[in-house]
Amino acid sequence: MMVCFFWSIFFLIRFFRHEGEPRVKTSLLLFFIASTVLYTNHWFYFSHHQSAIGLYTYLLANLSVYPLYYAYLRALTRSKRGWEVPVLLIPVVLVAVLYPFTTPFGEFGENGILTITRTCFALQVIWVWIRGFQLLRDTCRIMDNTYSDDRSRLLQPMRVLQHLLGIIAFFSSVLNIMGREFFAHEAPVAVPAIVMSALLFSLGFIASHTLVPQETVVPEEKEEEERARRATTAETDELFLKITTALREQQLFTNPDLTIQDVAIAVNSNRTYISNCINRCTGYSFSQYVARYRVEHAQQVLVDPQYTSDHEAITHAIALSGFTSDQTFYRIFRDLTGVTPLQYRQKNR
Repeated sequence: MMVCFFWSIFFLIRFFRHEGEPRVKTSLLLFFIASTVLYTNHWFYFSHHQSAIGLYTYLLANLSVYPLYYAYLRALTRSKRGWEVPVLLIPVVLVAVLYPFTTPFGEFGENGILTITRTCFALQVIWVWIRGFQLLRDTCRIMDNTYSDDRSRLLQPMRVLQHLLGIIAFFSSVLNIMGREFFAHEAPVAVPAIVMSALLFSLGFIASHTLVPQETVVPEEKEEEERARRATTAETDELFLKITTALREQQLFTNPDLTIQDVAIAVNSNRTYISNCINRCTGYSFSQYVARYRVEHAQQVLVDPQYTSDHEAITHAIALSGFTSDQTFYRIFRDLTGVTPLQYRQKNR
């Protein structure tokens, strides 16, 4: 309860300071508020202060946390508002409507609504975990085929977070099936309390450090997809020749902010057609393909005799090849050549 309350206050401050994108911070704030309500009800329950209104808010909060987390994922990846989150929230509405009618049935009605809640909760967990991975995968694919600066690495913390969510989902499902009655005493309840507190704190910490630029994901147009689908092998080969010519002769790759739209303008085509062409002809994404041109150019700079010092050569190699940061340059250079820039220079100059 205190962990979720802490992150609720943290993201509430961010919200009023207008830090970050409204849709992202709102969904994240609502997730931790719902979690705080959920674990506050756990606190009342294990303190033997359970009431009808407490069970009511517990059921609603229990069915809200995973849909709200999924809403956060969709907001972070700039996915359009669709039908998934409203559908995931349908059980909340059903329980909100049905719960008052269970009162005349006493314990039988309460057990019935608890069974419905636990079943819906399990289905929500499975859906959010699987679709969350698919959402991140598809978003990374679009980013890799749109930008040249390996921007999909911005979502790497979210992949970690999704694995973390899987662990949380597993424990949540097990605890949900076992029921709170199983942990009626102080000693047993300490185990899930410690585990879930650690996991939820990690979730909040990663989410607070995951910032993605607003223009991260550029949706593909249906007309572009249709034209790319109809392309013949000869047309693809011809386009690929234009792409390689533009990259080499115009040295488009030296632009750190190069996007696939820039290449599309240079060769008079569209971004989806170009993305499919590069994928089909090389097996690489757009960012991976451009990275090879940048490393090749950096290799030429590193062995250029006009640079007398190693530091000067490496600094100019980064600046002249289009890399956005030293870390990205060193990582990609080593991945593609098997050696560091300094080792390559000392061996080949």
